[in-house]
Amino acid sequence: MLRRFLHNTAISAVAFGLAGVLGLFSVGLIAKFYGLAGLGLIALARAFLPSGFLSLIDFGVSETTTQMVARGRLGDWASASERVSFLTMVAAVTGLVSSVMLWFAAPALTGIFKVAPEEVSPFVSILKVTALITPLAFVGLVVEGALKGFEEYGWLRMTEVGGNLLYVAAIYLAVWNNLSFEWVAYAYLATVVIKYLVLALIVAIAARGTKLRFSSWSPETRYDLVYRGWLMFNGRIGGVLQQTIIPLAIGALYGPAQVGAYDLLMRLPRFLKTVLSPLFSAILPISAHIDEKTDVRRLQLLGRNSFVLPAAIVIPIVVLMALYSEEILKVWVGPQSAGQWPWLALALIVPAANVMISAGQTALMVREDFLRFSNRFLYSQVLVQYAVTAITLHWFQDRAFILGWVVSYIVLTPVLAHRMLRFMGLPGGLFWQHVARQALVAAILAVMVLAYKTYVTPQTLPALIVAGAAGCVAAWALSVMLILSRSDRAMFGKFARAFTQG
Repeated sequence: MLRRFLHNTAISAVAFGLAGVLGLFSVGLIAKFYGLAGLGLIALARAFLPSGFLSLIDFGVSETTTQMVARGRLGDWASASERVSFLTMVAAVTGLVSSVMLWFAAPALTGIFKVAPEEVSPFVSILKVTALITPLAFVGLVVEGALKGFEEYGWLRMTEVGGNLLYVAAIYLAVWNNLSFEWVAYAYLATVVIKYLVLALIVAIAARGTKLRFSSWSPETRYDLVYRGWLMFNGRIGGVLQQTIIPLAIGALYGPAQVGAYDLLMRLPRFLKTVLSPLFSAILPISAHIDEKTDVRRLQLLGRNSFVLPAAIVIPIVVLMALYSEEILKVWVGPQSAGQWPWLALALIVPAANVMISAGQTALMVREDFLRFSNRFLYSQVLVQYAVTAITLHWFQDRAFILGWVVSYIVLTPVLAHRMLRFMGLPGGLFWQHVARQALVAAILAVMVLAYKTYVTPQTLPALIVAGAAGCVAAWALSVMLILSRSDRAMFGKFARAFTQG
């Protein structure tokens, strides 16, 4: 069972990574051929899908559907059918209302987002097409949730990767045929439609052998799901304020070009978060599974592993990306954006901070007292983020949003880390001890990379890959020598045996 779990996790990480790389590739192509303004207009249009700021009003239908289908597979299909039917209705109504509002608001949004006169008509058309598919996108959340409940993760991965492949191909075709930027936006929306139609077909096939059917729902079901939706809505507010609403704020303040610049700089940090999420989910059950017999000792083992092991693997690589950020931008987008490398390097602090706390934070979410603290922490983080952004907006404009985001993590991550360590019964100095070790490794890597770039500066993708691969080998060697203790290295051996032997 453990071996299967590890293999599934590895496959998920590869699939997420491939989809993320294709996403990075598509952004680079759009920025190169259509400029930051074109990228910004496409990003603004995508913000009005459930994957953007409209996630605030999805009421958690995907997550709840997953739970209900999983419950049905245990035998309670009648209850599952009621709940899935109600959730589908909620998603459809929410999508229809959002669609109508976006359709009629589209002309006014061009003024709010300071769209150039020659781009007003195409942008309105993109928003109206987006409005047309919004109901399908909301119902698609229920479809995704049902597939997860049926444990059909392979189809989710395939459609994600396949959609990104189609999107990149469409961008190339648009550039080859000298089409305007709106055709790229239409191509993205077409991949969304195709993805959800394919997933709906897979759900129908999976449900055919079960008793899952659309049915009426009782008042008790309605009350229960409305309450769940209200809780999910409240939980979404902090995340929307922290990330997904920011492109809209930048568009209203400065216009599409600055939205494009912000989206470009934030893509790599978001990519790292997506790719690393399977790693966080994998290390927790493995850590708890290995050898220890008492609950207290297991929690301490899990806590230490969640701080040390993912960080030892990932943070040196993030440091390398920051050190090569200028070269990454030159190869990825072109020399016109290379001057923004300090902001890309700064933004990479957030995934580095996340990797130290995310696994342990996830493990503690089952505790109600920590969950209450975590909610307060998120809103404190948002408050610091917006305070710093407001103070520095005059000098840094759209980049002030990146600065506020990074400072909120620098200031408050130690607070979260110390609270987590206290819940786990671990010494409070563990966090700073490993921050110091990571800083030492980062300093050595910085000297090595600066010395390397004195003689050879990677200007092409193959040269950057070679430099990055050599840097990874050096970074992991330094991690083994300077960050990991003997017991940590032994833990890696246990992971390898668990993977190969099950």
